[in-house]
Amino acid sequence: MARNAYGLDFLRNEHTLAEDGEPAPVPATPSGVSSAAAWADGDAMAAAVAHKPDLEKQFDVIHFLQAHRSAGCLAPDVIYQRTGIDLIDDEAVATMLQHNPKIRVEHVPDPENPSLMIATYAYQAKYNHVRDRTTLLAQINRCKNGVARRDLEDAYDGVEDDLDGLITAGDVLAINNTEDKDKILFPRGEAFLVELDGIITIPDPKRAGANSTAVNGGGSPVKTSAKPQEVVGDGHSNKADETASMQPPSSQTVKVDCLDTDVDPRRQIRRGEAVQVGGQWFRISSAVKEGPIKDQPARAQAPLSVVSLTDLSKRNEQDGYIRPLNEKTIPTDAPLSKTALENLRKAKEARERLLKLAHGRSGGVASQLLGSHAHASNPTTLAASFGTASVGSRKRPNKSSTTSNASRHQDTMQAKQVASDPFLALYTHARRHGCTKDVREMYLGTRAEVPESEAALKRLLLEHRLLEPGEEMRRPLLKKKANVDNDGKPKKRRYYERKNQRMTNTHLEGTEIGAILLRATEKQKQGEAVGDGGM
Repeated sequence: MARNAYGLDFLRNEHTLAEDGEPAPVPATPSGVSSAAAWADGDAMAAAVAHKPDLEKQFDVIHFLQAHRSAGCLAPDVIYQRTGIDLIDDEAVATMLQHNPKIRVEHVPDPENPSLMIATYAYQAKYNHVRDRTTLLAQINRCKNGVARRDLEDAYDGVEDDLDGLITAGDVLAINNTEDKDKILFPRGEAFLVELDGIITIPDPKRAGANSTAVNGGGSPVKTSAKPQEVVGDGHSNKADETASMQPPSSQTVKVDCLDTDVDPRRQIRRGEAVQVGGQWFRISSAVKEGPIKDQPARAQAPLSVVSLTDLSKRNEQDGYIRPLNEKTIPTDAPLSKTALENLRKAKEARERLLKLAHGRSGGVASQLLGSHAHASNPTTLAASFGTASVGSRKRPNKSSTTSNASRHQDTMQAKQVASDPFLALYTHARRHGCTKDVREMYLGTRAEVPESEAALKRLLLEHRLLEPGEEMRRPLLKKKANVDNDGKPKKRRYYERKNQRMTNTHLEGTEIGAILLRATEKQKQGEAVGDGGM
């Protein structure tokens, strides 16, 4: 049911969602009748649950508190109005709840009689300090031996979506536990991300909305819907759809789940693998029918791992994927968010500004900043090199050289500023975890050819002139000098003086022994050894 089964108005409005994901509408109640009607409902429910055993009553209360865990501790009269279970009279159920680790009990003054204390009840998750996605990831990172997903699914509202997002993005490692049909989550650690070739752009809605039949990487037909870029609506009102269709295309919000690229992505990534576009993580779409990911067949669902060594089932190609993966298209398993779309638009604007300021630059830094192929250079260094790179041939100085130099300096600074745009470096290319598909296949295909013995390896290195005759494969270890630091510079001798150090034998001041002690103290400050330690 979409509505709150317990009829709690102020909680239903905030915490109950309808089938379409929106808050369920709350029917208006005449003033002065809601309280009496609520007690009447409570009495009716009490008669309905009177025959239930205590364990079932406890389950009803726990289920109610879990559904409204964001409301905090609730008084017994509120629980009675919505469940029909009176925790004041039914002491057995109240005792069971007080000893249940999933329930938190707090005693507060009674609003009607402040001199008395009443027990209020609230649902308590196993990890009650987990409040949002940040604390959720921090908790998983603290569990070095893994944590069961079911132990985190009751932490807060929307935690399941955050868990799915962490698995999709590869922020955590997920492994199926075949014994209890659950997933175990482990911390990933530092991620290794690489850029994919090809500049990512948002497709034209007019071209993307046309009916088409594509061919995937295996050569099988791909089913494409008539409107892959659909106008976002509530899905229930025809009048809203008609109003949206009457608006101009620029004012409509479209769902973008297929992106354009100018380099074939099929040699670098597979269906089901994780990809980051516009700062948002997705999986390469492997859906064979419309609907949410959980409704797809098991063979068409993305694996838990962010990378795959083999392609998905061949049966998916026979059925046909609903979104094409070809030389010009990258499909995602979910629509891009507004933030991701805005990042891609700003990256495109930055490239267009940089092209206007390029002034015929080609090769070198310009090819890396404006080219389609990914690179591993530092964006800040490239921007500085692009701004200071010379263009054309040198000319003999003349009277107008001062003006031209000032104009050239202005263009250089402007080009450097545009090339330093973070959107240009972060959102021009897609990113993935680990090395690309072609690099992995090349390594796996040639791994057997690498000799295991050092003698055979040295022979191959000499044959391919990667090693000179008589040269050792391993360079001798450099001997570390004791009087130099890690950079090879001489260590500076530092002198330390203990704080509040003073001479305690004040009666020796002005004597010969006092002078000897004073000189010894000065030598100790300079790091010199004084005496033999009394031996």
